[in-house]
Amino acid sequence: MKNSDSLFDINVKWSKVINERFLPLVYNRDRYLLLWGGRGSSKSMFVAQRLLLRCLREDYFRYILIKKTFNAIRDAQWETLKQAAQAMKIDHLFRFKTSPLEIVCYNGNKFICRGCDDTAKLKSIKDPTGAWYEEDLPTEKDFITITTSIRSMKAKYLQEIFTFNPEVEGDHTQHWFYKKFFEGKNEVNFSSSVLLPLESEGPAAGKAVSLSYTSHHSRAADNRFLPAEFGAFLQSLKQTNPYYYTIYALGQWGNKQTSGQFYKLFNYAINGIENKSYGDTPPLYDSSLPLHISFDFNVNPYITCTIHQIKGKRCIQIDEICLSTPQNTTSALCREFVRRYHAHRAGLFVYGDPSGMRQDTRTEKGYNDFTIIQAELCQFRPSLRVQSKAPSVKMRGDFINTVFSAVADAGGKPDYAGLQFIIGYNCTHTLNDYLFCKELTDGTKEKEKQRTPTQA
Repeated sequence: MKNSDSLFDINVKWSKVINERFLPLVYNRDRYLLLWGGRGSSKSMFVAQRLLLRCLREDYFRYILIKKTFNAIRDAQWETLKQAAQAMKIDHLFRFKTSPLEIVCYNGNKFICRGCDDTAKLKSIKDPTGAWYEEDLPTEKDFITITTSIRSMKAKYLQEIFTFNPEVEGDHTQHWFYKKFFEGKNEVNFSSSVLLPLESEGPAAGKAVSLSYTSHHSRAADNRFLPAEFGAFLQSLKQTNPYYYTIYALGQWGNKQTSGQFYKLFNYAINGIENKSYGDTPPLYDSSLPLHISFDFNVNPYITCTIHQIKGKRCIQIDEICLSTPQNTTSALCREFVRRYHAHRAGLFVYGDPSGMRQDTRTEKGYNDFTIIQAELCQFRPSLRVQSKAPSVKMRGDFINTVFSAVADAGGKPDYAGLQFIIGYNCTHTLNDYLFCKELTDGTKEKEKQRTPTQA
């Protein structure tokens, strides 16, 4: 067996056995590799194939297979590795043992199984070189226990791999895993780094190391080997169970459904639309139509501008700009809009909270948020459409729920006075507001962003 990174040529051999979507990850050496998205994308099979070849060609390889419970591993990673080895016709080079549950390579390298239901055994493996977490995201405590145990000096590199569908208990934006790896990221595919504490005591106590990671999103549509029946089933969820359609088919973050949402009738699958952005402007943008932009001048945690276009009575939110401190100012928000839409010539209408008309200590005399907007966006000759007084929060909520309800009842077709309101899937902050904002007993929102004196 050739011990070289050229064992498989990425442009020839790898392209025959895996889906093209995963080719950029074949030689990835980041400390954490996060493969997530919809079901049936082949992400687990790719990981199994890649790890088997690493096990064959590396001088030292000790990989931990981790699930929430030990008993679940045999039907998960262990079985996937066995099927992958058989498909690649290399299963004769491994022993798939059940007692103890492990996979041993002819060269002495191995896969070791551990469950988070026995944390003591997580620490008992000597010099592990990586871990594969399948489906279940561990608790933060278990993650720290495992990741701080992976520090062998015998391997060329250490790597932990997560393969999962993005559904968690409670609001996913508050889940430790989301906050550590995804918070503040507007893309689904990206590379970044994360700080990891070294030790709680001893000479390294209080210190942290920066570790690289890659987020990689995939869906069933990326899998050319997927049986047609399974693909059809995923699509059928759009009508039979829209919530699971968003998780399993679209591979979007979600929390297990609870009651008490302010936007009760918002449906991610029906009221959302694919709008992947490959540049500064999203593909749904139509340069021949006016832009309608609305400002929310609250700045904590960010100041917001939502960007829409109207086709007949169909309003589509194509983009959002959310700037956190120190860029959470009206001027900075306008400058970012200009950067993205500097070539737009079809007209601009400006909406927003009427409180932005007030002159206060944040600005010079004679200026307010909307005079700043007019000055910053003068090249577009903006037309202001700002009410003298905003409708009540409850009234606004009732109206938008009625529109959402009508669209859902009509199967995505216009119904309520011909109105439709659709949000692009690239508008992640807006979507999170519609999905997770809670309602108080008086019909208002549970959580409002705060306005602070940092706008000007």
